Amino acid sequence: MINIVFTINREIFRITINNKEIYYTDRRWKKEIRLIPKDEKFIYKIRMSRNKIPQRFISLFELTKEEEAEYSAAKTEQDLADICIKDARKKGAIVVKVENDDDK
Repeated sequence: MINIVFTINREIFRITINNKEIYYTDRRWKKEIRLIPKDEKFIYKIRMSRNKIPQRFISLFELTKEEEAEYSAAKTEQDLADICIKDARKKGAIVVKVENDDDK
């Protein structure tokens, strides 16, 4: 399992990669939500949060066909972590810490 902590606009969020599934958490969203493969109720959960979770989050987690192919082509969790870091940096996030539980 790999945990990556990011910051964007003074907000901290965490991406967790476990068994080639990617999960997201932050201070508003304590319970993990699966990003890849995408949780079927992801957009519903954001809309029903009554603006506790900004609507702009929907666009942050939309993937293009090329990005989907890149994620599905990743062979290891470390490959997925590298892709997540690259994509988060494109959207203005800064990596704070990377924890790899497999190294322990």
